[in-house]
Amino acid sequence: MPGPRPNKAQGAGASAIGSVLVALAAGALAAVVGTVLHASLGYVGDVPVPWGAALALLLTGTLTYWVGLVRGKLWVSALTGLATYVFVALISTDQHNQMIVSTQFFKMLPGPALAGGIWVYGIIVPVVVAILLVSKQLRLLARSRR
Repeated sequence: MPGPRPNKAQGAGASAIGSVLVALAAGALAAVVGTVLHASLGYVGDVPVPWGAALALLLTGTLTYWVGLVRGKLWVSALTGLATYVFVALISTDQHNQMIVSTQFFKMLPGPALAGGIWVYGIIVPVVVAILLVSKQLRLLARSRR
């Protein structure tokens, strides 16, 4: 049975598995809670205000940022964002989906369809912002440790 590599810290494999699990759990949390939140709408006259979709995107960005900082690895943030997108895509492509209204129904249900479009297609924005912020923060932490 081979021993650990000399340059590899004990528990590094377990740490990577833990990071993957944390990223997937955070992505699932963002996807489920965000999908529930995104449907919250307000109206100014006849104009829908999808405040729930904005809150869902804020949650996604916050979780993506937090997970990357807590685990101290940029790839964990990226995996969290990817997991969120994949889980939301699975929810939205389900034929029995009652949670996310497709943008193809905009003429009939403008508010819910707008909220669904912002949620599904907008996930990339807070994820990229969070990854950039985590990258900057991790660089700053690395410099301060030198």
